[in-house]
Amino acid sequence: MISHIYIPALIYLLAATPLAADPLHDEVSGLRISSYRAPVPETVPGGRTIDLGELVALRDEGAMLIDVMGAPGHQIRKDGGWVIATPHRTIPGAIWLPETGHGRLKAKIEDYLDIALADCPKTRAIVVFCRSDCWMSWNAVQHISKLEFTNISWFPGGLDEWIDAQQSTENATPHTGSVCRSAK
Repeated sequence: MISHIYIPALIYLLAATPLAADPLHDEVSGLRISSYRAPVPETVPGGRTIDLGELVALRDEGAMLIDVMGAPGHQIRKDGGWVIATPHRTIPGAIWLPETGHGRLKAKIEDYLDIALADCPKTRAIVVFCRSDCWMSWNAVQHISKLEFTNISWFPGGLDEWIDAQQSTENATPHTGSVCRSAK
């Protein structure tokens, strides 16, 4: 039995012991798995980093722009359609593939990404973005690279830099099905 004298000391020790923090990166993949809005590195494995001018040039040359910003509170219906809790705006012409930038993709989201890119040529120019200081785009470049795509660019300034440059935006809805089927 613990003496009443030791109980306050035990409570003090338990309170003073720091709790283990959630890890920021997956131990195996190295992908970011928490605190997605934080300063990002200058480079990304599987892709090349671009600035706003390069984004505009790639878009004008026909690159596929993929917005991977999450959709908090979303639901996916049985037919694959999305129910979104909050409206989303993006760069005109971009394809919104929400939730595909998490470090650990749920099976349903992994399948969603696979289906979205299934009919695309592996050399297709792709630009991935979300917001500034958003690890979801950094992760998504690597997810797409693992699908054997070889021409991936990462725009770390994201929608925030786009808006800061006084560029227009448009309403977005989550894409369903293959993004390249009609462009094959």
